[in-house]
Amino acid sequence: MKKIFLSAIAALLGAGAAFGQQALSGDLKEQIESVQAAIAKTGAKWTAGETNISAAREDWPWLVGFNFETIDAEPIEMGAAEALPPALDWRAANGNFVTAPRNQKKCGSCWAFAMTGGLEAYTLLKENTPGRDLDLSEQVMLSCSGAGSCKGGRLTAGFLKSSGLPLEAAYPYNATDSECSAAAPGWQTGAYKIGTYGSVSQKVETMKAALAKYGPLPTAMMVYEDFMHYKEGVYSYATGKRLGGHAVLLVGYNDEGRYFIVKNSWDLGWGEQGFFRIAYSEVTGKSSFGLSTIAYRAAKDEVPVGQAAREAVWTRIAPMFEGLASWK
Repeated sequence: MKKIFLSAIAALLGAGAAFGQQALSGDLKEQIESVQAAIAKTGAKWTAGETNISAAREDWPWLVGFNFETIDAEPIEMGAAEALPPALDWRAANGNFVTAPRNQKKCGSCWAFAMTGGLEAYTLLKENTPGRDLDLSEQVMLSCSGAGSCKGGRLTAGFLKSSGLPLEAAYPYNATDSECSAAAPGWQTGAYKIGTYGSVSQKVETMKAALAKYGPLPTAMMVYEDFMHYKEGVYSYATGKRLGGHAVLLVGYNDEGRYFIVKNSWDLGWGEQGFFRIAYSEVTGKSSFGLSTIAYRAAKDEVPVGQAAREAVWTRIAPMFEGLASWK
């Protein structure tokens, strides 16, 4: 299986002729107009315009940073198939369980932000504290986990299981490969952890089911030049060269619009206030969305946090429906 996965990735990365189109040329205005024309031509359902990163082409290579390595975990337990709601958004699931988008800056640490954002959401769900401004240290993940650097990293939650992450104040993010020893002494005390984790297969229905059961999921995708100018709407590839792999946090889905809802790490001036929507079709399309996805849980014998949160909501509102059913 591992050899098959690596061979597929090698083929994907080597398919320059298949993936690549000519680089966007000219000044910023012309670049954006080129993307807008491609969107119109392909019938894509999103809007391109100037974002907080549009003009900084020299920084684009640093805004990606996912390394294509096999996830070091068995497939997460999914259990019996269940009827899923037609839409789910963990930002509005009887409360907001998703922390605000951060800014990775000029460092290929997207993997650390995806993993940290996942831990923040997992903690809010586990402790049932929606809306809490929990800000954990991406710098500890970057400098201490061994999972990567500013040149890129992989999605592995082993460090979150063994050591966990402290609050941001213990080691404020500085967008460099600084030493782990610079973190506040004793940060391990009281660090937030997970119990275990597993991989999620790259299938729309499986990703939806895992999202509903386990909460927000760190995942990865391919990023192209047009994506840097994303303003709003449901993204699907339109034009431009591939820039590299990118890790993000999957937080919701919508069957009517056939899209996933995702948290990015390029600050609030990009996309839909730091979030974006991406078409289900991009799972098998150019972006290969969901290329690597993991889910967190406390223990195999405990109800997963996403499932527990949704069951708690139903427990509270079920009596209301029973009352309505008794009306004549």
